[in-house]
Amino acid sequence: MFALEIGFKGESPVTEIIRRPTALISARDSAHVVIADMGTLGYGLLITRDVGRRFRLTPVAESPGVYTPEFLEGLYEGEAVVDLGPLVLRFTALDSDLLPKESEAPDRAGIRVLRQACASPGPKFPAVLLISNPPATISFVPEQPLMVGRSRQCALRVDTPSISSRHARIGFESGVFWVEDLGSTNGTFVDQQQISGRVDVAPGVPISLGRDVTLVGVLSPGEATEALAIPGINNQKSSLSEKRYPLLISLSETARPAQLMLSPGTSVVLGRDPSSDMWLGVPHVSRRHCIVESTVSGVVRVTDTSTNGTAYDGGILQKDQSTESSDTPLCLDFGGGVTVGVCFSEADEERFVAAGGIASAFARSGGEIDLGADSPSMRPKRKKARTTFLRTPEELKRAAAEASGERGIKRFFKRLSVKGRVALLGVIGGVVVVTSLIVGSLVSGMK
Repeated sequence: MFALEIGFKGESPVTEIIRRPTALISARDSAHVVIADMGTLGYGLLITRDVGRRFRLTPVAESPGVYTPEFLEGLYEGEAVVDLGPLVLRFTALDSDLLPKESEAPDRAGIRVLRQACASPGPKFPAVLLISNPPATISFVPEQPLMVGRSRQCALRVDTPSISSRHARIGFESGVFWVEDLGSTNGTFVDQQQISGRVDVAPGVPISLGRDVTLVGVLSPGEATEALAIPGINNQKSSLSEKRYPLLISLSETARPAQLMLSPGTSVVLGRDPSSDMWLGVPHVSRRHCIVESTVSGVVRVTDTSTNGTAYDGGILQKDQSTESSDTPLCLDFGGGVTVGVCFSEADEERFVAAGGIASAFARSGGEIDLGADSPSMRPKRKKARTTFLRTPEELKRAAAEASGERGIKRFFKRLSVKGRVALLGVIGGVVVVTSLIVGSLVSGMK
């Protein structure tokens, strides 16, 4: 984070707070800080955070052949004043630990920040290395973990669309880093394995957020140099894209994380238990509702472990029943509008999102459910069930109330055998005859 004081000739200075480890200041509309008066210069300034309060300034030409003053480029400690002619820029590096804490009252934050700034030097290590061009380093103190995301409240703010507003939290404890996914849309990966909840990470191990951002925790300048030299670390984005499918995706607000990549040879649990790999926070979902496995051969197997079953495009799975698919997408319906799509390609994911995540997201244009009938692997392992969808407790109560009326009597009569129906009709006839005799005798007595 930086404080940028912009001094215009003959005018009062303006202060801008930059909440990014890397920012571009220029006259272009695409810059993080737009200053129209820099348009006559033909170049902008890229500021990048380094260890502690150090930062780097790099002139960036806005068109080919434009002269950029080389003397401006270099590392600065704490502050830098740059006279650009039309205006003067004063940069001041702000320590990440001087940010207000989450849910901290402004008056308390102001007093704490003032005392902390006067009593202790700025942190240098541990630090998080952002793999970018150029790379950026954010130092922090273990007592105040880094929040990462697109929100202005995040100490490590990135503008990549695949990053959630509050994507993840990174901290340091007992000699190791830890990362916690905060229910992000595109997931958090440690060494290319998607995580849920909080996971310990050794220094130097890559942490990927979504498909575009890679971070590495470091404890010394040497570790930072080694991290940048890791073979293929700058290709994390492409490798994650290739390994992204098969994928579980949900548009339901109660599902966390919203996307979960299935690695070959692994299994994940979907349910209401907070320890589930994909948490479904609604009461009618079982704590461990179903298990989704991905085999090394690319087959995805869904096995129900719930009380009420798991509905999908081909019917409903009861406890211990399972269904498989290797290329045909599935939509798992947990009732109450909570659905999870099993996608095998980007096209499957786009269909699910375009349909709004409804239970019939993978239906054909004519309304028929695409069951992959030519593929026997799509059939349930045990008895075939009718196509249906799980109902919420409120829907079950309404159904029970309806069943107690005329529909319930008809259903009871239809379930009787022929002998049972004859016996029931005989009993009803006898009751009618006896009732008629009693009524007749009462009428005669009254006369």
